[in-house]
Amino acid sequence: MKQKTKRPKPYVMHDPYFLRAKKEGYRARSVYKLIEMQEKFELIKEWMNICDVWAAPWSFIQYIKRIIRDTGQIVGIDLKPIDKYSQKNINTIVHSVFEFDTLKPKVEHFIWTGNKFDLITSDIAPNTTGHKDIDQYNSVELNIEIVKFSDVFLKKWWNLLMKVFKWEDFIDLVNEIKPRFKTFKEFKPHATRDRSFEIYVICEGKLN
Repeated sequence: MKQKTKRPKPYVMHDPYFLRAKKEGYRARSVYKLIEMQEKFELIKEWMNICDVWAAPWSFIQYIKRIIRDTGQIVGIDLKPIDKYSQKNINTIVHSVFEFDTLKPKVEHFIWTGNKFDLITSDIAPNTTGHKDIDQYNSVELNIEIVKFSDVFLKKWWNLLMKVFKWEDFIDLVNEIKPRFKTFKEFKPHATRDRSFEIYVICEGKLN
C-alpha cells in the first residue's frame, strides 16, 4: 500500500499573533517574539538608551517605548522611510547599515559623539529569494554588519540581540560574535512560524 505524503501546513497570514497585534495596537506580530525574550532574559530596562537596527515595521520600538517610557533614548535605523513618532525620545534614521561612514554621524546626532547604547536590537531580514542558501548567507552578512556596528555604538558589558536565518553559514556569524562577547545564546520564540529557520542570537557582555 502506497504511503501518503504528509502535506506541509499552509501558510496562514492572519494567524493568532497577527490578530492579537491588531487588537493590542502593535504594528507587527514580531513584537511577541521580543515580548517573550524580554520575559525570559530581561534585556530591556528603564533608563536604557536603545538602538533598533532595521527597525521597520517598528513594533520592537513600540514595545521598548512601553518599558523605558521617557527615561531613555530610542534610535531606529532602517532603509525604509519611517512613520513619524510623536514622542521626543524616539528618533529614526533612514540609512543602510552597510554605509557606516555616513551612518555614524547621524547616530551621533541623537546620542552625542562618544556616547553609546545600553542595548542594540535587530529583527533584520534580507529580501528573500526563495533559495535557502542565498537567503541564509545574506542574513548572516547583514548580522555581521550589525556586530561591527556594535563595536562602535554598544557599551562595554552590555548586550546585542539579533535575528538570523540559521544554516551552514551561521558559523561565520558565530566567529564574529565569540571574540566580542562573553557569552551568546540561541533562542526561537513561540511566535516564530513553524516553517521559518530564523532564530534569535542574544550576545551578552560586550568585551571591549
